[in-house]
Amino acid sequence: MLEIPVGLHYGAGVKVRTLLAIWAVATANVLLAQDTGAPNIADFPRVGDTGSRYQVLCQNSRQLALEVNGFMTAILGQYEKYFQNWSAKDAARVIVFDNAEDFRKYAGGAVSLTHAGLAGYCHLKTDEAGNQFYELVTYESQNLWRVLAHEGFHQFIGYEQGQQIPIWLNEGMAQYFETSFIIGSQFHVGQVSRSKLLYAQALIVNKQAPPLSQLIQWDRATFYANANVAYPMSWALVYYLVNAHDERFGQSEFRRYMQDLKYGQDDIRSFQRRFGADIDHWQADFENYILRLQPQTN
Repeated sequence: MLEIPVGLHYGAGVKVRTLLAIWAVATANVLLAQDTGAPNIADFPRVGDTGSRYQVLCQNSRQLALEVNGFMTAILGQYEKYFQNWSAKDAARVIVFDNAEDFRKYAGGAVSLTHAGLAGYCHLKTDEAGNQFYELVTYESQNLWRVLAHEGFHQFIGYEQGQQIPIWLNEGMAQYFETSFIIGSQFHVGQVSRSKLLYAQALIVNKQAPPLSQLIQWDRATFYANANVAYPMSWALVYYLVNAHDERFGQSEFRRYMQDLKYGQDDIRSFQRRFGADIDHWQADFENYILRLQPQTN
């Protein structure tokens, strides 16, 4: 889920991802919006059915649906390469509304989320035929590609790590990868967002950032209840763990930590084993590292 904290404005960005396998959601099984006043998504221009990695429905634009489908498919391939995850993946659905009001009506009926800060979400959905698939939902805005990237990473990491990934790691990595881009055959990840960095730095300078020992233990309810600090600080922690020690991702302690979680090890014990039991001891190094960072994109 991407929720834009008060005072934190995401700029334009890049990204997205998901799947192999035959598209399981046939036209007849496209669920209608619940009785919330939302438009009927079965009427939206649609791209990608049988054999596609995505089914994309855009409210008023087949051209945009084509662009979103191509974008998502390309990024998914890069995620698979980056994480060396070549397993078959079920198809996913992407819905893009052309305005925030219709998006929130649909979200209210589908996942009971309607608040103004919601920019997009990704969830597992079951259709009338019993098929289960990821559904990514957002609306057209200047942040469209970054939101798609963010929610698409949630989808990919669900396949990579399963549904029990700690919330700080899930949201932190989604933010880390939402600024990724492709040039030629090269996948560039983790560009530092100016707005996100400035927000994290302000929290640190003003002593408003939660101790890392607390952040990594927050459950979903606590994380989202403290979104204004949880989002920027989870991004900052992921950025630090991935980059501070100049390790190649595939051989890094961060990658080993993710593998621990993938195979069911306790997240707190694994974190302490991989990065040090006394988190408070290296918090100062973390804060100094983030305060020295320079932005690379908006």
